[in-house]
Amino acid sequence: MSGIDSTSLGQSVPNPTDTSYIMTLLRKAEAVELQRPQKALDDYQKALAFSAEIDYSKGYFESIRLTTYLLDLLGRHEESYKLAATGLQRALRDTSQQYRSICYFAMAQSAKEQGKNKEAIRHFKQAAPFMLAHKNRKKAAALYQNLGLMYEAERLYPQALTYFNRAITNDRIARSSNQELAVDYHSLASVYMKQNRLELALSYFRKTKSLLDPDKDIHFMAALYGNLANLHKELARPDSSLYYYESALRMNRLLDNPLQQLHLLAGKAETYNEMKQYGLAKSLLDKAYALARQHHVGLSEFRNIYREYANANLGLHNYKAAIPWYDKYMETKDSLSTLEAKTLLEDYELKLRQAEAGQKLARKQVQIDQLEQARQRQNLWIWIAALIGFLVVAGLVFAYLYSRQRQRASASALLAAEREHALAVVQSELQGQQKERLRIAKEMHDDLGASLTAIGLLSEVVKTRMGAATTPEIEKISSISTEMVTAMNEIIWSLNNRNDNLNGLIAYTRAYASEFIDNTNLHLQTHVQEWPQEIAIRGADRRNVFLTVKEALHNVVKHAQATQVSLTIRPQTDRLIIEVSDDGNGFVANERTRLRNGLSNMHNRMGESGGNCEIDSSARGTTVKITYPYPHGSTAKILQT
Repeated sequence: MSGIDSTSLGQSVPNPTDTSYIMTLLRKAEAVELQRPQKALDDYQKALAFSAEIDYSKGYFESIRLTTYLLDLLGRHEESYKLAATGLQRALRDTSQQYRSICYFAMAQSAKEQGKNKEAIRHFKQAAPFMLAHKNRKKAAALYQNLGLMYEAERLYPQALTYFNRAITNDRIARSSNQELAVDYHSLASVYMKQNRLELALSYFRKTKSLLDPDKDIHFMAALYGNLANLHKELARPDSSLYYYESALRMNRLLDNPLQQLHLLAGKAETYNEMKQYGLAKSLLDKAYALARQHHVGLSEFRNIYREYANANLGLHNYKAAIPWYDKYMETKDSLSTLEAKTLLEDYELKLRQAEAGQKLARKQVQIDQLEQARQRQNLWIWIAALIGFLVVAGLVFAYLYSRQRQRASASALLAAEREHALAVVQSELQGQQKERLRIAKEMHDDLGASLTAIGLLSEVVKTRMGAATTPEIEKISSISTEMVTAMNEIIWSLNNRNDNLNGLIAYTRAYASEFIDNTNLHLQTHVQEWPQEIAIRGADRRNVFLTVKEALHNVVKHAQATQVSLTIRPQTDRLIIEVSDDGNGFVANERTRLRNGLSNMHNRMGESGGNCEIDSSARGTTVKITYPYPHGSTAKILQT
């Protein structure tokens, strides 16, 4: 092979069976992959081909690991994923769990870079057992780092911070390099910046910078300076922002990374727009737009350019030029304008079906009433005829009695048949309503849930972009969307007839209490039992019981000033008993507490379901006892009612 250093390898031409040649080639390429990525990629591919030719598994899968990493670094994510998938087919025929883990991890990284977060999480989980069990904690740190990036992409920032901190802990145990620790600190800073905790983000960016070598880590330094520029822009420090943008662009010219250069140019143009230097911003946007079209970047990059073009032209009072850019920007945004109309139509359709079902039931009831009235009139005439017959001929008494008995039997059989038919119709309609409940729950989850989540995510993006200028309305939109998602999940749970049973109610209540109290400073103790038999419970009763427990837990967190709360669930033969107790300061029942909506709602809800709610409060704490008697009869009878 041409280009091989014969002195370093100890031979003029590499021997295809020489495994040391393959590993040496990989190590040399890894040392220069950031400075000379194309040269490193060529060497990785040579090593991969040699390893496959001589069936050297260790060299083959090490080549897979390094090649896919560099391809992702160069933005060739689909090529990286296909290579990892090919390696996985070979790994599945091998007995080594390590090789399968390498391929799964590479596939996860490529999927993550392509925005396929669900697929990436699935592959990370497949790679996790080997990586977490390995004695080299660097593998666990790498896994935690990537999982943190996944949660960050999904805007689950508390979970992302948890995994990044785990990565730092494992890197310290493994005595990882400064660059690997810098990656962990840089990830933490990025999350804090997205949470608008800007000063904390700045401190972690500075820690990251202190661990890097400006000469060896120039690729990392360029990305860091770009983030520092964005941070100073959010802190309303335009001069510092421009300094870091210039520094990052200067470094990137040495790296020849067009995608990073595009982001830096667009960010610098946004800073100039904020400084009202619109001409400078427009010239930078021209360069960024040319790069975006040349390299076929994603829609999000074009959207940022469109927005800043519109702002620059507006600042230059060139309204005619600004309008097309603004129109392009609006075309790239997800439209939610039809959501309200769709919701209204679905609500109307549901009400229409309910009305039609009610009309059918009403017509059936009218028919039954008419039959009953006809029977009553018939009985009346029979009595009159019998009286006349008794007065006229005593001998007709026996015939009258016999006739009346026959007629009663016939009328009763007819009425029973009609009622049985009506009951079958009602049961069929109720089963249809159950299917409709499932459909509504699914569509609420898939459509309305996704839209509400999108509203929350968009409000968070707006908050991040607005920084300190975030308005209370934006904060309120974010808060309301979160509350609506939670309330919608509870409605979906109550609508789903698969949950119409006692153990489902117990499991959901326990899970909610654990998750809710985990987000507070309280300590939760649970004493929960399940019932060995399946007991059906109506969706309305499940919701009433759950909302009563939820209100009790909220009162503990909001009013009790407690340190500990306990949840006890005891199903019995004919009733369900739930107790929520705390060690707080309690309260004294008076006119003010009696009028609280929360307490009255708890009593009213349990009253609607045939149960009761008792509240015992003292200086040692408060206990809420909820009693719900099970419905009598079978599941079929519950459906009938």
